[in-house]
Amino acid sequence: MLGQVAEEDGALSVKERLERLVAATHQAGAERRRQAQPVEVRRIVSLDEVLEGRRVENERGAFYQVEHRFPLDHWHGSVSLSRLKVVSPSAFSVLAKGDESLELDLTRAVFLDTETTGLSGGSGTAAFLIGLGYIQDESFVVRQLFMRDYPEEEAMLHELVTALGGFESLVTFNGKSFDLPLLESRLVLSRLRFALAELPHLDLLHPARSLWKARLESCRLTDLEYVLLDLERDEDVPGELIPSLYFDYLRTRDASRVFRVFTHNRYDIVSLAALTVRASEMLQEGVSPEHPIDDYSLGRLFERAALTERSILHYSRAVESGVSGKARKRSLRQLAQQLKRRQHWEECSSVWKELTSEDGPEAIEAIEELAKYLEHRQRDLAGALDHCRQAISRLEEDVRLPLAFRERWREAFRHRLRRLERLQGKRESKEGL
Repeated sequence: MLGQVAEEDGALSVKERLERLVAATHQAGAERRRQAQPVEVRRIVSLDEVLEGRRVENERGAFYQVEHRFPLDHWHGSVSLSRLKVVSPSAFSVLAKGDESLELDLTRAVFLDTETTGLSGGSGTAAFLIGLGYIQDESFVVRQLFMRDYPEEEAMLHELVTALGGFESLVTFNGKSFDLPLLESRLVLSRLRFALAELPHLDLLHPARSLWKARLESCRLTDLEYVLLDLERDEDVPGELIPSLYFDYLRTRDASRVFRVFTHNRYDIVSLAALTVRASEMLQEGVSPEHPIDDYSLGRLFERAALTERSILHYSRAVESGVSGKARKRSLRQLAQQLKRRQHWEECSSVWKELTSEDGPEAIEAIEELAKYLEHRQRDLAGALDHCRQAISRLEEDVRLPLAFRERWREAFRHRLRRLERLQGKRESKEGL
């Protein structure tokens, strides 16, 4: 730096050069003193300082394990974990949309959730934390298997295989699409064998959508627990940040942030168990849903399970309880279809009449059903003709209906109208004779 100052301008006087050299000397000294200041060293927080866990060894190596025990009288939001012991196994065949083979004893089931290095899956994604929840004695145990680095994956997965061998069934949330395919691929890479797909498996995401999507904007686990369990997490780590927290731990070995992932995973496991209870209890006879629109959802669920009488009950309750909008129209339409299958014609015609007072395609379909009912069951050709004319008039006037729908149905009703007029003419001719 001093040489640079000396060479900058040969036109300066000796005094000016000395002044500039002194200034440069002071600047260089200040720079050396600044660089000599000690750098603040970040203290590394170990796993044992923030988690009550321990190192576990097996024939494939070592991994880290954390275990929490909740007494069965523990309330997770509005659900007591003790109810896991009294849920009827037969409820799950309905939740699985009629899969009669799926009867789960929750006292012999394991609730599973993973935290992974990526959210999209694929061969490069690994599960670094695997949470298992199950009943043991009079406690609900959450056991978390953690790989502190990639070389510990085999030991962690070996422990998973050993643990799953002690259970009869599996419950996950979106496990069929994400957790199980990911774990199966990692087991293959680790030369471990376990037929995950052969375990009786309830993926609660799909029943949850069937039960609650009609009234909830989102069926994410955290949204379900907020609405259905009256539970709100404090300072929960967002799922999209979890991979970066793990990679930060791998880089620094500082557990001061990654421990939040364990808390998130533990909440997921216990909430999964509580929501499984809540879903199964909705199917019990005599239980009134929290919201009228849930009766419509239950009607659909029992219909898919071919339990017609139960579906009729819930569709009827949905209509009687005053649901509105699409849920009301769909409840009326599905109720009419179920009654028609049972050939309960008078009840069915009453539902169709109620549906004609609504708007939309459902009302047009109901008018057609009434026209067919009057023609074939009541032999009332005049009444059937009136309904065809009513439908044509509505199709011409209601511009809210899609044009293609209006044209297709208008032609169908005109065809039916012409046929009924011919039949009516023949009948009148016979009566005139």
